[in-house]
Amino acid sequence: MESLSQRELDQLRRISTTGAREAERALRQMTGLEMRLDVSRVQTLAFPDVPGLLGGDEAQVVGIHLRVYGECRANILLALPPRAALSVLALLFPPGLKGLDEMGEMEISGLMEMGNIVTCAYLNAMSAALGMSLIPSVPMLANDMAGAVVDVLLIELGQRGDAALVVQTEISSAPHLRGQILMMPDPASVPRILEALREHPVV
Repeated sequence: MESLSQRELDQLRRISTTGAREAERALRQMTGLEMRLDVSRVQTLAFPDVPGLLGGDEAQVVGIHLRVYGECRANILLALPPRAALSVLALLFPPGLKGLDEMGEMEISGLMEMGNIVTCAYLNAMSAALGMSLIPSVPMLANDMAGAVVDVLLIELGQRGDAALVVQTEISSAPHLRGQILMMPDPASVPRILEALREHPVV
């Protein structure tokens, strides 16, 4: 994968922050909570290190995964710890559930719709800033260990290398709602992203 300079990483972080602000607004409108989304890191990681961003291979997560098509291919994962997922479900479907094993089609659809709304807002802002088409797929949901959830995202990337460019956005809201958004561009799309950053510099 093409190496990114510190300036390019900083620009990618700034342009990702515009996406995070839009996703923040979408989450606030959907849940009624004051949410904060912060792009914490933009870095290249070896595949085995990616689950560590979510607490390690064996950390339980609820992951909403979308593929990105168009002028740039990527994977986006909205990952919530079980307690956070239950908090979201309690907001969407009061009074909520006692455990994730009680989830039915309605709850699963609600979480996938949340993932769809958040990632579409994120991608729309990035698409406008980069001047390129970014089209999300239908969301998929997994309730599993972080290692298994991340493996699904890395299968396609693994055909082109052994490292991933990861844009990490942290979600926080009182009292218990925490989560993360991981965006991982396809290595073949990184040169196109760099070109777009040069054509549309972020100040």
